[in-house]
Amino acid sequence: MKLVDLQGVSLSYGRIQALDRVSFQLESGETLGLLGENGAGKTTCLRILAGLLLPDQGRVRISGRDLYPEPQRMARRLGFMPTGLPPDQRVVETLDFRARLCGFSGRRRSAEVERLVTLCQAGDFARRFNGTLSTGMRQRVALAWALCGEPDLILLDEPSFGLDPRQQMSLREIIAAAAQKSAVIVSSHGLDELARIAGRFLVLHHGLVLHDGPAPGPLLEFFLDLTGAGSREEGTTAQTAATAGDVS
Repeated sequence: MKLVDLQGVSLSYGRIQALDRVSFQLESGETLGLLGENGAGKTTCLRILAGLLLPDQGRVRISGRDLYPEPQRMARRLGFMPTGLPPDQRVVETLDFRARLCGFSGRRRSAEVERLVTLCQAGDFARRFNGTLSTGMRQRVALAWALCGEPDLILLDEPSFGLDPRQQMSLREIIAAAAQKSAVIVSSHGLDELARIAGRFLVLHHGLVLHDGPAPGPLLEFFLDLTGAGSREEGTTAQTAATAGDVS
């Protein structure tokens, strides 16, 4: 049984087709790199997997159970990076709230918050308000939120944004450790960094799957060739995308 199983998932915003019959599967212990140009459907895909967006059609299954129409049943088994943090909350208050959402209480809740603060190197600013944090600090808090409770599926959208090189190295170690027990999906425009994190890549282009598997060469060159060839001729794009969709 696959941990993650998407079959024919589509979603549109009015006339804009954000995802078009997207299908893929993911095992526990896998790290999948999700990439595409702006507007390709990456964030929409992550938000559907997080239970935040109901697809127009298709099926989403996590550990053999349908995610929709009641995604709240799976909330504790899904970890995602929030797009914003309450500015008037302290970091420890935010993580304590997340730990309560994940079912922790008493000493176990305090221990989980302490683990997350240490794991994401937030000790120096744990008592500060979220609204006073730098971009890199906020990213580390958002990462801690996603990792709370060691969820089955971890969804990371641009996790290295705002991190310095040493913090990026630490992030790779954190993701590698998390992937031993969970499935991880990482979306990023930093392809050099993504190539160090993932071994399998899902390339989206205008909501369609162009590629699902390892990169047959340097990731940046492969991505530019794949999406560039698809954009030169509209007919070629449709044919390539349809073929890739059938394969995946």
